[in-house]
Amino acid sequence: MVILGHKYHQLVLCYEQLTPSAIYLFGVFVPFLQAAFCLKGFDDRNRFFATSILTILGFIFCSAILSNYLAVNFIMLLILTAVLTCSAKRRLHDAKLNKNWQLVPGGLLLLTGVLSLLLENSSSYYLLILPVLSAALLLTYPSKGAKEKNNYILGYYGPVDLSRYKQKTVVMKTHNQRIEPTLAANGASEQLYAYDTIAEQSITPNDTFNDEIDREVDGKQADIGELIRLKFLGNRKIQLGLIASVALIFIGVLVNSAINAIPTEQNNTNNTELSEPQVVSNNVSATILANKNHLLAMPDNFNLYLSEYQGVIIHWQADQVANGELWSQLSTNGDKSCQSIKFNKGSSIRPLTVLVENGSEYFASFSPLDSGELIQALAFRGKFSLCGYSFSLKGSQAVLGKHNQYAPFLEQDA
Repeated sequence: MVILGHKYHQLVLCYEQLTPSAIYLFGVFVPFLQAAFCLKGFDDRNRFFATSILTILGFIFCSAILSNYLAVNFIMLLILTAVLTCSAKRRLHDAKLNKNWQLVPGGLLLLTGVLSLLLENSSSYYLLILPVLSAALLLTYPSKGAKEKNNYILGYYGPVDLSRYKQKTVVMKTHNQRIEPTLAANGASEQLYAYDTIAEQSITPNDTFNDEIDREVDGKQADIGELIRLKFLGNRKIQLGLIASVALIFIGVLVNSAINAIPTEQNNTNNTELSEPQVVSNNVSATILANKNHLLAMPDNFNLYLSEYQGVIIHWQADQVANGELWSQLSTNGDKSCQSIKFNKGSSIRPLTVLVENGSEYFASFSPLDSGELIQALAFRGKFSLCGYSFSLKGSQAVLGKHNQYAPFLEQDA
């Protein structure tokens, strides 16, 4: 009981903390929401037109702003579809039409809305022409509830009380009193006022005459709407033209979405194709350097290694650069000055990769098939250049001939 009393006290405090403006806003918007989802009322043309425009534009706005939140957009689409469906049903009540049409505008909004969310293309909003056309068709039917015409509030008539929003008309009551004429000056003005009052009463329309005027106005509006509808339904060419236009819009949206999707797929494929050689090349280079052996220091500040497959690796220190691959024979990408080792005479040899480690450690890895030719060139040529750096080969033959791993290459036939 103590806990319940504490909870009740908290609820009372929360209610007391509500500001009068918050309570007022709550009381203002609740009837609007109730009327929006009402199924038993009536909507005139103006209200149905406003509801249709707000639901369609509301979906476009929400889907554009919250494009990354598919679930939120779908929930908003369901809510707006329900609002449009309820308004369509009330419009059918107002026009006394078959209820089979009540799901058409909302159903088309739901269908085209889902398609536009799935396509994720701004051109897909053109599909919303379908719910717009269905709503426009319902607008051509006039209101049939002439007796309830004066009871419509903000275009709505039904069980939800919107009387607080009804415009109050001020009625000037006149007293049917006879004013006797007098000869005084004031009497002349009073006589004139009495004459004006009687004249106003004689030309003021009664309720029956007001209803007749309303019927005439409604009849003119109905004539305009029905004229448009009958003109459309009676002209086969207009119908075919409209159907063809809608079909072209659908085809255009689908083709545009397909075209926008193709470059993305091609770019992904191209990026994958370009990245695969890069990954393979990096893996090969990392494997070669991880298994380098048989260090041999050469006279002009460069070193030789042999990979596990007897491929030659040339190592030297140079300018500070970013770590990574300078050249790859597999991808043919990188510094063009590293694409071959050039000697003062004889042919050049292409390295497999040129890598930089620790910012200034250069490693040029060569194929095992070129090891014999490369070792002999290093022994018998005068100099070579690689990646823009030149090295002298003076005394290299003696150094190579003394190492048991490199000396056998000197005995091979070039």
